[in-house]
Amino acid sequence: MPVGRVLTKSLALAALSATTTVHAAAPTEEPQIQSYSIDYEIKAVTDRRTRGVSDTYNRAGAEFTLNAAHESGLLGYLQIGSVSKTLFPAGNGATITGAVGYRSGDPERLHYGVGIAKEWFPGAHAEAPTGVHWETTAATGVPSFTGMVDTRFDTSYLVAELGWGRLEGRYLYVLSRDFRGNNTATLCGSTYLMPALMGGDPTQAINCYGNGLQHSGGTHLLDLDYKYPLNGQTKLIAHLGYQKVKHFAGLDGWDYRLGVVHTRWGLDFSADLLGAALRNRDFANVADANGHTRRVDSATVVLGIAKRF
Repeated sequence: MPVGRVLTKSLALAALSATTTVHAAAPTEEPQIQSYSIDYEIKAVTDRRTRGVSDTYNRAGAEFTLNAAHESGLLGYLQIGSVSKTLFPAGNGATITGAVGYRSGDPERLHYGVGIAKEWFPGAHAEAPTGVHWETTAATGVPSFTGMVDTRFDTSYLVAELGWGRLEGRYLYVLSRDFRGNNTATLCGSTYLMPALMGGDPTQAINCYGNGLQHSGGTHLLDLDYKYPLNGQTKLIAHLGYQKVKHFAGLDGWDYRLGVVHTRWGLDFSADLLGAALRNRDFANVADANGHTRRVDSATVVLGIAKRF
């Protein structure tokens, strides 16, 4: 199951700003100003990550992004990206993110914005036990569960942004019942239950299930981003994020990004050092269908190439 994480691509608020374009007109006419802008980007990366944690199980990924901005300050955002079926089981290997919002202020000085966003993971869901009858399981050798719950990973957010020049801060609040599918059933089941049922020490599983079925809606997320242009073709990007996951302190933690983007031949080439530090790193150990485990939060260098239209 995926560990707690969420968009760091600003959910449309940091990436967008209203622009104007002058169209050709007859010499005797006034220039007409376009009141909106629409931009597209196709990007391939060696590891597609969100809040420092891999969405593609440490494998390569791709995404298509559309940004729209109106001179009134209204914004729109749509992104389609690839994800791992190991992390988001039963789905089609894709995620869709949509957002709408409003942004105002001076991009060179004080600016601010608000919006709402949602992630969809089409078809992805996980059925997992809400608890275990440990005595019955130990006596019979057959797992006996207190109940089952079918969890989806779709997540809704409220977003607020405040920035000064190149420095931008962002707060996100999880409106949906769960934050990317994280609840007692998915977290305890994927991390501690299977080892306990295979003869391991059940103490951690018992403790994990101890408070009954709890959900992660109401999670708080903070982001701080800074972009510094070295010249007309190259810029540095720095990011620091923090998440406090409701009912699951083990998912609390920091994420970071330090990278460079260089534009040449109409393409954007990027190299980023990304990673995360969760309070309980057990939740970042994810096993695939063959029982092989990967840590999805370790620091890594991610290479990317993008084309904007």
